[in-house]
Amino acid sequence: MKIAIFGGSFDPVHAEHVNMVKAAQAALGTDKVIVIPAFIPPHKQDRALAAPQDRLNMAKLAFAGVKNCEVSAYELNAGGTSYTYLTLGYFKEKYPDARLYFLVGADMLKDFYTWKQPETILSLAELVACNREGEKVNFSAEQMRFFAKFRKKFLSIEYTGRDISSTKARVLAAFGEDLKPYLPFDVIDYIEANELYRIRGVKEALAYLKPSRRKHTLGVALTAAKYAAKYKLPERKVILAAALHDVAKNMPLTAPELAGFALQEEVPAPVLHQYAGAYVAEHSLGIDDEDVLNAVRYHTSGRPNMSDLEKLIFLSDMLEPGRDFKGIEKLRRALENDLNECMYLSLKHELKYLKRGGGTIYPLTFKAYEYYKGIRK
Repeated sequence: MKIAIFGGSFDPVHAEHVNMVKAAQAALGTDKVIVIPAFIPPHKQDRALAAPQDRLNMAKLAFAGVKNCEVSAYELNAGGTSYTYLTLGYFKEKYPDARLYFLVGADMLKDFYTWKQPETILSLAELVACNREGEKVNFSAEQMRFFAKFRKKFLSIEYTGRDISSTKARVLAAFGEDLKPYLPFDVIDYIEANELYRIRGVKEALAYLKPSRRKHTLGVALTAAKYAAKYKLPERKVILAAALHDVAKNMPLTAPELAGFALQEEVPAPVLHQYAGAYVAEHSLGIDDEDVLNAVRYHTSGRPNMSDLEKLIFLSDMLEPGRDFKGIEKLRRALENDLNECMYLSLKHELKYLKRGGGTIYPLTFKAYEYYKGIRK
């Protein structure tokens, strides 16, 4: 008997989760696939998940039409941190004569070396990896690395899913975007009926934006959310700050929302909207998180000694997918590795751009550059 185990947070489950199971069934000839939502994933302990019952319900809806596939509440019932080696041990005892496979996406394959007791996992099941657009892994190179570490090979499935992740789905849901291309319809209905992934202030902020500005803002949110976990930032706060950052971009100073707004210094026109945006966020939208407000307040100019949230919004605004300028890929690679280094490189690029174009250099931006140049040494 062949049984494939497919674990994850499924927050939410998306169409490529379902397609991956179907591809595994076809490639491996499994008799059964068991989908197991985690109670607390080891690598996501710092992120607030949707309620366990909601994630279980969504998984049941998504996989209901997949033959020989069942959704198990084992890890949810067990509670605590959900470690794969313990789960596989349980199912090995339950099905002692079965050949077990453990399914992972390309992103999880890259992290497998950091999992708890990976050798135990490989003694209980064969690892099976599936690629995905945006997360493609060179399986040949990875196979060499894997064998050098574990003296075993993993199996790979010749299927490449679309570029969708649960993180992207959460951002799209928070923004009220169309989820139909990415999630099973029943899951979408469940999310909307239970108001999952809504973030107070996001849709209210987006109502002020023109379509082109909204598209840019979505790009900023997707970029920032992608790196939230890496830099140990609360994802919901990151999405909110991204949604708010340009709220006053196209707002005239005579708008009722800016009644009482004033600055103590002269500010270049391209920078003004960051201060106006923080004012609107606080006084019209009721945002009282000072870190979020500062992320809006300094997202264009930067400043010395920014919080990690401020840095991430500044950089995501500059490097989101809609941006295209010479040297941007170097800056994007820096964002993957170190916020402070990326701040230095990005501010350096911005100052050069302003000097070449004869633009006004805001003193705070130069101070920010000097600060990140200094700590780089």
